[in-house]
Amino acid sequence: MTLSMDTVVIAEDNLEISMMIKDYFEEVYNLTVETTDTVASILPLVKESKASVLIMDLELRDGDATEVLKDVAAIPGLIVVIFTGTYKGREENELLKNGAHVVMRKPQKPATIWQQVLNLRGIRNQRKQEPRKIVVKEAQVIYDVQKGTLVKEGGRSTILDDEKNDILSALSYSLAEYQNLPVESSDERRGSAGWIEKKEIIKTVFKCEDHKVSSYSQMFGYRLRKIIETLREYIDPEGNKELIENKRIGRYNSYYRLNPDVFEVSESD
Repeated sequence: MTLSMDTVVIAEDNLEISMMIKDYFEEVYNLTVETTDTVASILPLVKESKASVLIMDLELRDGDATEVLKDVAAIPGLIVVIFTGTYKGREENELLKNGAHVVMRKPQKPATIWQQVLNLRGIRNQRKQEPRKIVVKEAQVIYDVQKGTLVKEGGRSTILDDEKNDILSALSYSLAEYQNLPVESSDERRGSAGWIEKKEIIKTVFKCEDHKVSSYSQMFGYRLRKIIETLREYIDPEGNKELIENKRIGRYNSYYRLNPDVFEVSESD
């Protein structure tokens, strides 16, 4: 089913909230917005309207909307935003695990909600543009981004777990950005390209909001160290070059990239 990028379904039993978002989306963004206040009508309405975005409260007029979360999340391309005032003991991670792309607490401005949707679309578009393979310049080692595998000449290989692969995928996209810059680009521009902020990696990999990023920082650090250990099992860079570089801007903001002196994007599949 081809989804309409300009159609949104809002499942909300508070009429004032529902109409506020609907009116704003229609007037400011020229979107088509369908609304419902029942769990039973969510899935049929999403399918009938071919909406690409579903914004839903957890408690609707006829019951608990999490009953249909997995069903709507199974629709390819649909972005599911949970918009709720209370979790009633539910863990945010459980909602994300069951298919929600983001969980937002009420109240939120309509513009903030739509910006979150655009952010999610941006991540998806980024993934579509990711390079298929990364090669090591000084060794016969290939990282297959799509399959999540490291392969060394001679047949040795390993399959990365999802989180490791997600982190390396994000770093691979940044490497492609750097490599695609014209050679004549200024040193300043080339120096700033190809880096991705730690916060953005964490939000993408662990599917969390800004206020949750710090709680995943230690886990991210652990995963990154394990990735480097795995890479070093396959790669022995000349001059003991760093495989994944880190630079700090200001007091708190860390940025990472695959070292372009070691890795490059393959031009062939």
